[in-house]
Amino acid sequence: MIIRLLFEKINQNFISIIKFISVLLVFIFFAASPELSAQVLSEYRLNDIIVTASRTPTSFSDLTRNVIIIGPEEIKDAPVNSVQGLLQYAAGVDLQQRGVDGVQGDVSIRGGSFEETLIMIDGVSVNDPQTGHHNLNLPVTLDDIQRIEILKGPGSSVYGANAFSGIINIITKKSSAKSLSLETSGGQNGYYDGLIHASLPVGILNNHISLSKQKSDGYMHNTEFDITDFTYGSSISSGSSNVNLLFGYNDKKFGANSYYSVLFPNQWEHTTTKLLNLNGSFGSESFLVLPKVYWRHNDDNYILDYTNPAFYENNHHTDVYGAEVQASIVSNIGITSFGGEYNTDKIVSNNLGNHSRVKKGIFAEQKISPLDDFTVIADAYAYDYSDIGWKLWPGINLGYNVAKDVRLYGSIGEAFRIPTYTELYYSSPASVGNPNLQTEETVDYEIGLNTLHPEYNARASIFYKQGKNLIDWVRASSTQPWTARNITKINTAGVELNLEVDPSALIKNFPIYKASLDYTYLNSSQVADEFQSQYLLQYLRHQLIVNVENNWWAGIRQSWELRYESRVNAADNFLVDTQLSRSFNQWKIFVKATNLFDKSYYEVSGVPLPGRWITAGIKLNIGE
Repeated sequence: MIIRLLFEKINQNFISIIKFISVLLVFIFFAASPELSAQVLSEYRLNDIIVTASRTPTSFSDLTRNVIIIGPEEIKDAPVNSVQGLLQYAAGVDLQQRGVDGVQGDVSIRGGSFEETLIMIDGVSVNDPQTGHHNLNLPVTLDDIQRIEILKGPGSSVYGANAFSGIINIITKKSSAKSLSLETSGGQNGYYDGLIHASLPVGILNNHISLSKQKSDGYMHNTEFDITDFTYGSSISSGSSNVNLLFGYNDKKFGANSYYSVLFPNQWEHTTTKLLNLNGSFGSESFLVLPKVYWRHNDDNYILDYTNPAFYENNHHTDVYGAEVQASIVSNIGITSFGGEYNTDKIVSNNLGNHSRVKKGIFAEQKISPLDDFTVIADAYAYDYSDIGWKLWPGINLGYNVAKDVRLYGSIGEAFRIPTYTELYYSSPASVGNPNLQTEETVDYEIGLNTLHPEYNARASIFYKQGKNLIDWVRASSTQPWTARNITKINTAGVELNLEVDPSALIKNFPIYKASLDYTYLNSSQVADEFQSQYLLQYLRHQLIVNVENNWWAGIRQSWELRYESRVNAADNFLVDTQLSRSFNQWKIFVKATNLFDKSYYEVSGVPLPGRWITAGIKLNIGE
């Protein structure tokens, strides 16, 4: 019934385009003789150990959840300068930017709001309790990142609060090799970017340090920015035990033209974010203990009109402290993981007031394989929060290898999200919070099929979300302020398709060495039609992402990123980004072009994004 409902609603012309591109990619794959010697496509993925999908690390080929990876090669070849830029090419991920290069972006997964995605760095939540607008204030650079794991669907049974529609986990580098990277680039709109990243082992201590600076004069009035990132990481390993420390600092000053109201083009914002994470792993393969402690601090200074700061100014300061411990035991019944978390957050604000809250929980997970090629993972998180008391959030995931390279999986899980302080207490002429908001809840169902052949990857999944008490900012008419309230119910159904091939492995001297296509379709029920919705009903109905990477003469490589986005209640966007690069010895020169065809477009209503933007640079890598 769900499948029929979904496909009946998809535009037939759009499906024809998808079919044409899919057939073209499949033809490229099958055109070569099967006797040709092929490279392994995305070999690192098939053998990668995924740490986000469950408490038990699992190889990519044995997953029981829908996970996508942005790996080292994608990071290196993408025509972007920030983590936020990378996320716009991830299937099923909706990045709505108000400013470029990580100035500000709201990320959501599977039609959820930007508040419903859990952002983590090395397994530690960096969500801001004030507002999800600050969740992507990330104190790491691209050179700090080993890979990004994106879990689509609920994760509260594994990670507790706010793992509602999906999880984005940024895994940082921890290599023990000596290396040095220096990079500089510049381009249109007074753009400048400088980066230094070094890895230096000293005895048993592995050290990583990075410092970056990005500046621009802006692409229109009051869109200039100045961003500084500093990251230090260290690790000690001995046998199966290790200790890791990460400190990150992010400072952003930017013009916020029309960010929160088109009536005020002179908005200005300055945020600083600090993150400290200390974690370890102790024991053996049969018994492992993983403790962690962390702290995140965010300062937000917002001015409605920088020509008259006294007219309206907000100053918010948030802190999140937490600790967690997990134990994992390998026995005859499989792998058993259990532990607990204690977390407190607080805010000091001239607008939202001074508040704090304590959250704590205990979790358990059991992984068993009752039959060959069949995996069952059952997990649950019992969470205590002041508005709901103790409540259990369960989930179960199944995976079965129906053939050597074909895996069928299914999952059912519940999730919840706690309101932010802005949703609870904000007050302005344009927006009014609601201190009586209830916790959001959802039940999600999913079934999928992965074909992980050595020469190609193909994936397909369908899912259905039943959400209740979802929080949105709504109003009855344009003359009234936006008010935070719980929407009774929103149900969302979706389909996700992916195909990835390596034509060069099958056709000798073929210039394209990677081609991929990702398509996502969503349909959410329209509830509370008497209200205008600010966020929940602004999702992407259709999303098509095509990536092509090819070689030219003289060692020149090029990557193409094509995105088609059809958003509910907004205009469609078709965007093309590209990067040309040439590596020789330890040097790399590159040219990046975003919005290559100079399209006028919006991702957030009233905030135009830049036209064609070309930058060029050079990078030195020593020891990598």
